Amino acid sequence: MAFESRDYAKYWEDKGALKNFSTPVKFDELKKYVSRDAAVLDVGCGYGRVMEILLDEGFINIKGVEPSVALRQRHADAGGKFDIRPLENGIIPYKDGSVDAVLLVAVLTCIPENKGQDQLVSEINRVLKPGGVLYINDFLLNTDERNIERYNLFLKQYGTYGVFEIEGRGVLRHFADERIKQLLGSFEELEHEKVVYTTMNGNRSNGFYYIGRK
Repeated sequence: MAFESRDYAKYWEDKGALKNFSTPVKFDELKKYVSRDAAVLDVGCGYGRVMEILLDEGFINIKGVEPSVALRQRHADAGGKFDIRPLENGIIPYKDGSVDAVLLVAVLTCIPENKGQDQLVSEINRVLKPGGVLYINDFLLNTDERNIERYNLFLKQYGTYGVFEIEGRGVLRHFADERIKQLLGSFEELEHEKVVYTTMNGNRSNGFYYIGRK
């Protein structure tokens, strides 16, 4: 799921496309701010996992965008019930102010560079209606020996503490609180809570969920 200049996308066309994603969404919190008939866009939706749950939760106007051809094909091979469009060159293929809510579930972690993150959040801001809602789940820096070792190992290569590689040459990032605050500064914060998640590789990681309003 690469949104920036360097090619991080190869992993998601190969080994990454076979992963089962696991990060849960706080639907009870989301429903406080987003009605079930709202136009909801799942950005970086993968094979449609969260979209399926949105449907089960009663949402009726669900769309997705996903840069990985392999993940879109995985959705199609499973029946392809949702409208999932390609996300190419970092551009979300929807008009300005055309959606009520955007979900961004474990997507920022797949974008190691600040430039790509900034571009994506700018695009989200563009397609959201005034007063629209942004929901995010993602991963924060950890302080255990295993994570510190790999943050330090890849610091010189990638230039950012918290960026690391996983098996198959996937490149991911865990975030400092300050970076998340900087990235989302244009939104009105409604909820922001630290949690612990299980990653797609079965490890425990610090994380957060965030709900903000444009």
